Amino acid sequence: MKKRTFVFALLIALGTMWVFLSTTSCQNNQAAKEAQEDLDRAGENIKDAAEDVGEAMRTERDELAENMRQQGRELDQAIAELDKKIEQASEKEKVRWIERRNALEQDRQELNKDLKRVGENIEEGWADFKNSVASRMERIADDLKTKD
Repeated sequence: MKKRTFVFALLIALGTMWVFLSTTSCQNNQAAKEAQEDLDRAGENIKDAAEDVGEAMRTERDELAENMRQQGRELDQAIAELDKKIEQASEKEKVRWIERRNALEQDRQELNKDLKRVGENIEEGWADFKNSVASRMERIADDLKTKD
């Protein structure tokens, strides 16, 4: 009888352990599955964020390039007007207009160099480049307004 009770108690204990381990294993599998799903969602969120940042940079780059092209057209127009003034100016005035034209031509060349760099894939140093171009463009715009 003691042996039967012992075997019965042992079977109950083993059964309880099996149920516990099965439940724990299922819970662990479920937790692992949920953790993997969380990681997958996080990965997708990072991918989406990277795409959004890339798109924002492309938009910003395109807007800067268009502003630079517009200012280039303004410089070209100012240079063309100076060429007409040079043709009609006296010798004394020609010196002044030629100096002004040369300065604008140099600004145009610098703007062209920057415009080529915008076309390149500038990621590192973008903020510095953008600020440098913005300062140059502001200086050129002020120069176009004040000197004629």
